[in-house]
Amino acid sequence: MSSQSTTTVWITGIIGVILLGFGIIWGQVIFERFEVVPDDLNRVVDLEGTYTLVDTSFTDRLLANSTVAGLAASGSGGDLLSDPAISGLLANPALGDLVSNPAILGLLADPSVLAPLADPTVLAALSDPAVLAAVADPTLLPALIAANPAVGALLTDPAVSSLLASGAVSSLLANPDLLTLITDPALGAALANPVVSALLADPDALALVLDPRTQRILANPADLPTVDIPVIIHRVRVADRADGDVLYLTETVTTTNLVDGSDMGLLDPRFGPSETTLVVDRSDKTYVTELMDPASARAGHWGLPFHTDKGTAYPSWISFAGQPLDATYDHTTETNGLQTYAYIVDDVDVSLGGATDPATGLPLVFETVTVAFIEPETGAGVDATVKDTISAQAPDGSKYVRIANDLKYSDASVADLVDEIDGKKNLIVWFGSWLPLGSSIIGAALLLIAIGIFLRIQTRPSEG
Repeated sequence: MSSQSTTTVWITGIIGVILLGFGIIWGQVIFERFEVVPDDLNRVVDLEGTYTLVDTSFTDRLLANSTVAGLAASGSGGDLLSDPAISGLLANPALGDLVSNPAILGLLADPSVLAPLADPTVLAALSDPAVLAAVADPTLLPALIAANPAVGALLTDPAVSSLLASGAVSSLLANPDLLTLITDPALGAALANPVVSALLADPDALALVLDPRTQRILANPADLPTVDIPVIIHRVRVADRADGDVLYLTETVTTTNLVDGSDMGLLDPRFGPSETTLVVDRSDKTYVTELMDPASARAGHWGLPFHTDKGTAYPSWISFAGQPLDATYDHTTETNGLQTYAYIVDDVDVSLGGATDPATGLPLVFETVTVAFIEPETGAGVDATVKDTISAQAPDGSKYVRIANDLKYSDASVADLVDEIDGKKNLIVWFGSWLPLGSSIIGAALLLIAIGIFLRIQTRPSEG
């Protein structure tokens, strides 16, 4: 074999070895470490939706009213409302008119004055404009009596005269509900109840008790009213530095109350602006708990790893629960044209480490349906919906919401993330798969060719 042929074989073999080695080392070692560049982990996401909170403005108003607070503390409120006669009267919208009209309240002090109102004849006569006019102007009475002796006799009845003298007739006749209320036989018994008397003496307390929310609280102190607040959450994560396999990220979160554009922290300090240092193992995107501040430490996955595996459950950090819960593959779909895996965290009655409801002492439990849409090559999330609820749980299993959310990534955030992750996916496919695979195939082919030529030359008979 000539020296030139030998050189060609050796060069071909060396190139093959280099390409094969490059493909293996690049794919297995070098490329796997590309995410050491912190900028690759920067994320800006807006989540839109609602927070559901206990309506503290209403509960504070209840606590500030000594009459209602005493009623709730005594436990008599539930008994009061359990009496259909009393609860029905309290729910009558005309009760407020009764309490606000001194003339009508005066009638209640003398049952004999109320007696004529039970007589349809009296009511019909009192509804006659001519009679009311004569009552207002006594000079018209002689003519009225002469024209209608029966009316004259009616007007001389002491009970009717007292009723007319009260000045309440016009108000009663103008309000049929009030007339029905004041002639209700149960009214006397209700007014004899000291609790009802206390409520009637405190118009604000009565208004509160007439509110269905208060009635639910009086019947069941755990049934606190809630209010839905529309919000937008702006979350920024910036990768500050890398230390080998460990990445340090700063996460800042601001939550805006869309009712008035204010910071949600003004309504509830739990949702004020926050800044947290996160420490993540870049190889599998799990939190490095021991390197984080214990007050804000997290566990489980920050994100899912590269080449996400459908058959693996990934413990993922759930902020509302303060713990990681398993995210499992549910189905494959498309998000803005990008193929994604839908991973779901679906849990109920999750213990919150013995935490109890401050208002009732009942244990708090957590439930969630969180769906994350993951691009499988990068393991990056491009969309998510979150429905979390923390409830006070009664011994019978009943639950009373204390805080909840219903959130989703904004359309703009999803569009930006899809564009970004689609580009990163292409990098992974080309530089993480095709480049090392192509280099390895070409290298192996060249090596095999060199070996084949070398063997063929070695076995060729010597010339001459």
